[in-house]
Amino acid sequence: MALEDMDRLVTDLFCGPESPYGSFELPGGRPAHGTELLPGTLYRYGLLDRATRTPVTVQFYLGVSGLGERLWKQELRVLQRVAALRHPALPEIQHGGHIEESVTEPFGIRGCAYVVTRSGDGQVYDESDEDYGLRAGYVETIATLRSDRGETVAHFMSLADALSVLHDMGIVHRNIWPGTVGWTQLDGDEYQLVLSRFEMSSLVSNLLRSSLLDSNERAKQARELILAQGGDALAYFSPERIRFLLADGARLEDHRSDVYSLGMMVAEWMTGPIPEELLAEVGAAMAAGPDLDRLLAAAGEVNRHLAAAVHELPGPLRTLLRDMLAWEKPTGRPSATDVVGRLSDHYEHLTSDAEQFTGSDYLLVFVPAESRKTLLKWELVDLDPATEHGRIETVEFILGDLKDARLLHMPGGAAPFVPGQEVEKLYAADQLLLGRDIGWFCRPFAPEVGLGRRGGPDERGLLLTYPVQLDSARGRSLRVAADKVRKHRWVPPVRIVASDIDRREMRAELESSPSWRPLMDAVREVAPPTRAERAYGQAFDWLLQFQRTELESRQYPYIAEGAGRQDQVVLRYDEERDQRWRFGSAMATAFANTPGLRPPMGDFFAGAGGEDGAVPVTLRGDDRGAPARHAAFTGDCVEANNETVVVAAGRRTGSVPERGWITLADDFGAWMALSRQEQARWELLDNRVLVEQLAKPNAVHTVRLTKRSGNAEVARALSSTEPLFALQGPPGTGKTEVTSDAIVRYLEDERGTRVLVSTQSNFALDNIAERLLRKLGLLEGEAPVAQAGSDVIAVRATGARGESKVHPLVEPFLIHKLAERRQREIVAGARERLREAADESTRRLLADWCEVVEAGLPELIDRLHRAANLVFATCSSATPATLARSAAADIFDWVVIEEAAKAWPTELAIPLARGTRWSLVGDHRQLPAHRRREVLRFLEACAASTDEDLRVHGERQEDYRKVFGLFDNLFVDDPSATVAHPPRHTLRTQYRMRPAIGEIVSRAFYPLVPPEPGEHVDIDAEGMLATGRDDTGVLREPPVLARNTVVWLDTTGLPECSDEPAWCNPGEVRIVNAVVESLRPRPVPGKDGYGDHPIAVLTPYRRQLDLFKSWGEIRPHASTIHAFQGREANAVVVSLVRDQQRGAPEQPWRSIGHLNEPELVNVLFSRAREHLVVVGSFAHFSRYGGAMWADVCALVERYGRVVPAGELGVV
Repeated sequence: MALEDMDRLVTDLFCGPESPYGSFELPGGRPAHGTELLPGTLYRYGLLDRATRTPVTVQFYLGVSGLGERLWKQELRVLQRVAALRHPALPEIQHGGHIEESVTEPFGIRGCAYVVTRSGDGQVYDESDEDYGLRAGYVETIATLRSDRGETVAHFMSLADALSVLHDMGIVHRNIWPGTVGWTQLDGDEYQLVLSRFEMSSLVSNLLRSSLLDSNERAKQARELILAQGGDALAYFSPERIRFLLADGARLEDHRSDVYSLGMMVAEWMTGPIPEELLAEVGAAMAAGPDLDRLLAAAGEVNRHLAAAVHELPGPLRTLLRDMLAWEKPTGRPSATDVVGRLSDHYEHLTSDAEQFTGSDYLLVFVPAESRKTLLKWELVDLDPATEHGRIETVEFILGDLKDARLLHMPGGAAPFVPGQEVEKLYAADQLLLGRDIGWFCRPFAPEVGLGRRGGPDERGLLLTYPVQLDSARGRSLRVAADKVRKHRWVPPVRIVASDIDRREMRAELESSPSWRPLMDAVREVAPPTRAERAYGQAFDWLLQFQRTELESRQYPYIAEGAGRQDQVVLRYDEERDQRWRFGSAMATAFANTPGLRPPMGDFFAGAGGEDGAVPVTLRGDDRGAPARHAAFTGDCVEANNETVVVAAGRRTGSVPERGWITLADDFGAWMALSRQEQARWELLDNRVLVEQLAKPNAVHTVRLTKRSGNAEVARALSSTEPLFALQGPPGTGKTEVTSDAIVRYLEDERGTRVLVSTQSNFALDNIAERLLRKLGLLEGEAPVAQAGSDVIAVRATGARGESKVHPLVEPFLIHKLAERRQREIVAGARERLREAADESTRRLLADWCEVVEAGLPELIDRLHRAANLVFATCSSATPATLARSAAADIFDWVVIEEAAKAWPTELAIPLARGTRWSLVGDHRQLPAHRRREVLRFLEACAASTDEDLRVHGERQEDYRKVFGLFDNLFVDDPSATVAHPPRHTLRTQYRMRPAIGEIVSRAFYPLVPPEPGEHVDIDAEGMLATGRDDTGVLREPPVLARNTVVWLDTTGLPECSDEPAWCNPGEVRIVNAVVESLRPRPVPGKDGYGDHPIAVLTPYRRQLDLFKSWGEIRPHASTIHAFQGREANAVVVSLVRDQQRGAPEQPWRSIGHLNEPELVNVLFSRAREHLVVVGSFAHFSRYGGAMWADVCALVERYGRVVPAGELGVV
């Protein structure tokens, strides 16, 4: 294949008027002419994005079934990881894809793939400007950089910082010289330098590791790839990199060669162009073979010239560049992180004029009243900071803590580490002084200008706003976050004043102080958020604030009235302290005043009983009007009504605080989950690729799916589409089967990769885990299989508290149980060989080996921990801390989440933040996130609030709804979208339900044209789902149930079948019991055609469930509809409970409650395989259930039978 063939392909397929692969143009209208990086495999083109008029680089990979495919995938993954860093000096991936062989064949090419990146608006060494002359143009660039040393130091630091994050990820660029540095225009005359030409980093290493070429050919192609750039590139290369390129057997150079090349470039920018004669000698050495010794000598002369030239630079800069240019001893060069640190330490002196520095101490301002709430409360100072002596003590404490402190920039401010309602102020405090015991979040001080008004921020003073104790849980998280920050510098000498001193005195303090701006610039992390990032950040913040407020609302203040009857204590609601919470923030006030969100104390605990009726509660003492940090008592609430709660204290009556706070004991887990979600929020939003994909999916396809695609084809697409794929699986379509097939395929094709599988519930997680373990041959029958010959090490991850919730079949894959089992397998195998061993030396060796293994369980756990490449964890457990107990990786190559539509985005953030590639599987037409409708109603009410902070969130509700419905949004067609084939698919053949049930579900809940809310569906039109199973039932009696797949037992007119508040219907319970007792054959698992779950009795209400539990025949099969999602049974009997009209027909929710939710009713109707029996008032639901229930009732009449309950013959 000739380069001209690729030129034609690019012109026709990428630059045509209706290009299917993007809208591009050829720069300057010139004919396409690409660069052949690797003959027959790798090509690069510079094009213009037609819409934005910005330049892009398109890289093509030919032969996508061999080397080209591997290079494409590796490059794509590296670029995705790089883009996720959101670093301004690193390239941004636009999109990529695969072109079928049938499309490329006319150009003489057998299929190809491509990646489009935006690396800048141009190159500092413009290879396209041949008329002007490459070096001539670059010499002018050097003159510009040299004229403004401060700006050049800023670029130096930015590029060094970009290298440091790459090296931290194990990525070495390997091709740094002026030809691989681009520039991007910013506001005004400012510009940003960007590392480009990124293909070399993974390309070289992967060529060297590729099993598709022999070692000599690999080395030859990798070296030729770089050498083809000529002497202008190699003049900037380190001696060890040159030796690697030209000497056989030379060691692959490391990240310090990147540091050398960056130092050479910056030295030239600072001191002037490399003399032409020195570059000419490098070129001559290249032309002579190339001649290794001559090339090293010529490159060494260039090095010595620049090392001498940097003598004219300021001391810190001179010393740093000389260290970077070390020729003989690469290990003596600083790391990229060291370069950033050394630049940070002297940044303001290197970038500013000397006269800007006054020699005065820097100014800090503290707020006495706020210090009373923190430092005094924490007993870090003894005196009130608002008093004269207290101010002196406070200043001394702060000065002592800030000795040897560091200044860092935290882009999220104090928000991730300080709870509070004033989110914008928390964000603004984004400068951190990390002291000995306290982290001090600061922002520029705004001095008072009179009449209580404050002026604009004055950067000559920093306001100490939010202190965080570093030995607290949040403080420990802060330390971890601070350790990841690459830019920091030591805090200079400071003086501290109180914020309330006289205005004139404060003005004098500011005027005599240097600006903090140069120091803040030295540590600034520059990555402006995109629109999607802002929307996600705002929505996450509001949702987390709502969840925190909701948990706080479940804490009620009480006054204990002493011992009651025998061992019981009466707790009476304390209105006065509760008012402090209710009026402590605008959201708390709105929450408490919203009907139904916060019931009276007694009513709340009376309705909180579990299935066993117990209500475990925790009591905490009162700490200045708020719950104390540590629990004082845990016991059971035995009685509750209105404003009193009675707690059984036994002999521990004395442990009950006289004034305290009562909450549910189970809320401890909810607080932990909230804390994890708050942390994951920052991790997710730090991943720009992930956020942009969630907002506007635009993935790389290798398989193009259609509505007729089979499940095997869908599994192939799921396993190969990057970086994001969403799969909707309506009931019975086999989404778990498809997902498990895709994961098996991926593990087989991508050996050595790590996969995290996550779901919201333990049941769903263990369901897919069992299926995967069987497919991988790790589970057979009821027992695990020895893993000695398997490439897959599967581990079930959970916290210590969660092990009891793991299914027995999956329990052997908990890390410690897996290690114990592996230990037994090794010892048993060794003893078997010991019995067969003939010679004494072998017997001694095997005996010793048995002893080592038996004593080495911790070592074995560690080895399995590091080898685990298939990890199962619930969403809430997929935290770095929990995963660290089971697997060494905190970043996974692929994260797969089932039940994705059922979780809040803040829950999904926890596992999503662990990956570099993601697949979401679920069904947004089944049950949504817990209490989603209540949250959305509250958000809607915020739009009418008189409080400005609440109202601004209410006005953003459309954006927030899209974020809250993260999975739903992936399946919404956007008319303005530019992506022709978004990375999503819906399974359309269901194999669970008999045709009659399937038709009701398909037409009512999966119409091809969804109706507007409150409108009817077209029940005469076919729905989305086809049925792929037979129409055979299992029941023989009662006859009416045996002859009809769907039967509605109508209770209309039966006086005993009347609903009761809160909600239950004893008459329906008796009917359901009679139906269950009449079923023939009897529902026994695994017999007479029944499966593992022969029958389920479902109801939407807990109180009705309590009645069911009191009947022995029903008890084992009873469940709420919510709890049964994801499960199925041969026969399902449903009790609807409600039968009283309580509102107008246009207000169905008043008459049928949350059975007005289509997602709930969808689950209700789609759990049955062979038989569905609905017990309830047909007339009530058809008349007062709104359009949805009218449609459902009409479909039941069409595909099933409505029978008066009294005529069944068994009631």
